[in-house]
Amino acid sequence: MLHAAARYMIRSVVLLGLLVAVVGGAWLAVDRLIIKADGPHDETVLVRIAPGDGHATIRWELKRAGVIRDLYHYDAARILAGTSFVPKEGEFEIPQRASLQTVMSIIHAGRSHQRRITVIEGVRSDEVARLIANNENFSGKITVDIPEGSILPETYFYTHGTRRDAILARMQETRQISLIESWSDRDDDLPFRSRDEALILASIVELETGNSADRREVAGVFVNRLKRGMRLQSDPTVLYGVDGGEGRVIRRSDLKRETPYNTYVIKGLPPTPICNPSQDSVDAVLKPAKTKNLYFVSDGKGGLRFARTLDDHNKNVRLYRKAQREAGLR
Repeated sequence: MLHAAARYMIRSVVLLGLLVAVVGGAWLAVDRLIIKADGPHDETVLVRIAPGDGHATIRWELKRAGVIRDLYHYDAARILAGTSFVPKEGEFEIPQRASLQTVMSIIHAGRSHQRRITVIEGVRSDEVARLIANNENFSGKITVDIPEGSILPETYFYTHGTRRDAILARMQETRQISLIESWSDRDDDLPFRSRDEALILASIVELETGNSADRREVAGVFVNRLKRGMRLQSDPTVLYGVDGGEGRVIRRSDLKRETPYNTYVIKGLPPTPICNPSQDSVDAVLKPAKTKNLYFVSDGKGGLRFARTLDDHNKNVRLYRKAQREAGLR
């Protein structure tokens, strides 16, 4: 009886060993042929996992994106991973031919794909609002105020689903921090009572200068005029206060139009910025060139001509008009 029982135990152990070997071999095959094998996608793809998405939804997203060949591949990998795989919500960048193991590692880590949005120097706040409102990668409505000049133009990184109010708040906070830092290091004897006034002049300098090399010199001219009580007479300010004026040519009648922004009519600065100036323009007005110039005009070739006297300025104006005629512009 003991001899038969021993034989039974031996057979049971052998069968169990074979079963373990078969199962183990199967899992090794799954690991090698499915989990660690190159993925079927030939280019980088983005996969989005929304809050509350379960495994059934995730595997369909991976299949739809072409990251896995069959749905059961995800199921097998998930079971094998056990508690070491916890998917996170977000938008994930899956590299070309990434294995399922790599895909799961990316989703488990939760490092969402970084998108970017660039605010161009000199753009108005309403244009920034439209840019963000029309971008489907943001969420929610815009409810925050966006005063002119309150945004620092630069490239901002964000993740899919970022709230529109949140990205705008970050842009405005970046502006305030940079403005405070620049203000603390400003030159002495500037004609500004506050950071806001410096920002207003920076917005004018931004739109007056196509060449960044001229910014400090232009700022120096405007600072000199402010100190002397002269009108700034800046063309970009003229149309800002005119309904429908944006983008059109300035008329003679516009120069005489009485608006709070027409610096041919008012003395000093307009009440608000006229665009969102770059940090370079802010730095230019807080550290302007030490110059005696009071005038400048385009040279018709992308640069500026500066002058100390009105007579010299008028000569530069004649040179500008000559350059325009030669170019066939007038």
